[in-house]
Amino acid sequence: MVKLFLGNRAGVLLLIPIIIYGYFLLNQHTEYYTYNAITNLGFWGKSVVLFPEIASISAAVLICFNAFGISWIYNTNEFFDRNSYMSSLLYVVLMSFYHSFYSIDGLLIAHSCIILMLFQFFKLNQNKDGRRNVFNGLFFAGVAATFHPPMILVFPFVLIMVWNVRPFIFRETILGIIAFLVPLIYAGTYLWYYGNAIELKVLEQTTSYTNKQTDFLVTAVLFTLLFLLSIVSIRGRMQTSSIRLKKLVRILYWLLLIGILFGVVDFIIYRQIERFSFLMLPLSFFLTFSFVHKTFGLMASVLFYLTFTYSIIKYFI
Repeated sequence: MVKLFLGNRAGVLLLIPIIIYGYFLLNQHTEYYTYNAITNLGFWGKSVVLFPEIASISAAVLICFNAFGISWIYNTNEFFDRNSYMSSLLYVVLMSFYHSFYSIDGLLIAHSCIILMLFQFFKLNQNKDGRRNVFNGLFFAGVAATFHPPMILVFPFVLIMVWNVRPFIFRETILGIIAFLVPLIYAGTYLWYYGNAIELKVLEQTTSYTNKQTDFLVTAVLFTLLFLLSIVSIRGRMQTSSIRLKKLVRILYWLLLIGILFGVVDFIIYRQIERFSFLMLPLSFFLTFSFVHKTFGLMASVLFYLTFTYSIIKYFI
């Protein structure tokens, strides 16, 4: 499987929907991840899930979109010297440990918006006019914040991502601030008009949630080992890469920091691990590097297969 997705054949992406469908069948059979009766959509309020099948199909479509988007960004920005689709597989496998994978919610929609934000930021160039991409990127960040309100707090980090690629330009920054505020103003008006309340808890506590936290501890060890291997690989890649690629990698490091902060706060306050799913976005990029390293490639493959195997057998434990 690893060799297939590391190859240069785009047709391998056709396996992504099949893998997602496999996870859904396993969950439907075992009911390991319960479906929430109410979906948290941030500023847009809570939505009663009348048809769980539609919520599941919507989640599957977004997971596919996110996986394909990550691969597109990875390959078009030449993170490696040849195309690779491992990042899409990593995103699917890593996300299979979170409730958002199986039923659409504001958190998963925020993932999609962040990917669109990265797509715009990665098109920025120091020597070209970046107003359009700055506006579009900050707009998608604002949309993400409407579906997942804590994103408002990371607005300064989003600006830093822009300044990693572009120098500070007052007009661009003001334009970006306006773009970020526009969706929040519309969503805030909707919130006020309908008298909704923002619920910061991602999902209601489930009776089996302790098992999910155990899963997180197991996978966190595997993810950390893979990430350490990727750090070594990234260092080697950065020595011969362009200045632009180094700047793009720094953007992903900021996204990694955001994911860690979200996850830690979520665990401390709500005893949940759902917001750690934000880490799956930058990790899908970073972990791919470990598989192409001449020395650690085999070890990375072993760790991935352990993660993939556990992602399946957890349904039967």
